[in-house]
Amino acid sequence: MAARTRCFNTYDIDRIRGFLELATVGGSERYRYLVGLKLELENAVILPPEEMPPDVVTMNSQVRINDITNGGAIMVRLVFPQDADYEQKKVSLLAPLGAALLGHHAGEEFCYNAPGGSTRIVIEEIVYQPEAAKEYSL
Repeated sequence: MAARTRCFNTYDIDRIRGFLELATVGGSERYRYLVGLKLELENAVILPPEEMPPDVVTMNSQVRINDITNGGAIMVRLVFPQDADYEQKKVSLLAPLGAALLGHHAGEEFCYNAPGGSTRIVIEEIVYQPEAAKEYSL
């Protein structure tokens, strides 16, 4: 499936931009993959939470992805950095996988630069999305 325009929640966008700004200040090589996400925000669709399509990965969404490169499906929750927890499969927005997932749609297949190299994944299902559950937070 071809990549679609990424969508972001108006409630989360300022926090997302803030975290991206802090992480990329000074051109840190460690977070160079976040520069791409910052650029995509300029062309993204920004929607109020009540208008967010239920097939979009938003903050606090739980998604099942399939790692096509390495094989295997995994369930993860996309969270803000302070809530990240590897053991509980809570992936930070600032992690390569988190930055890659945010704003993409169920069914999309794409590559991202994982620590072990380029990895192709497909978003198989969005199991839970706060906006679809009408759980909006400021």
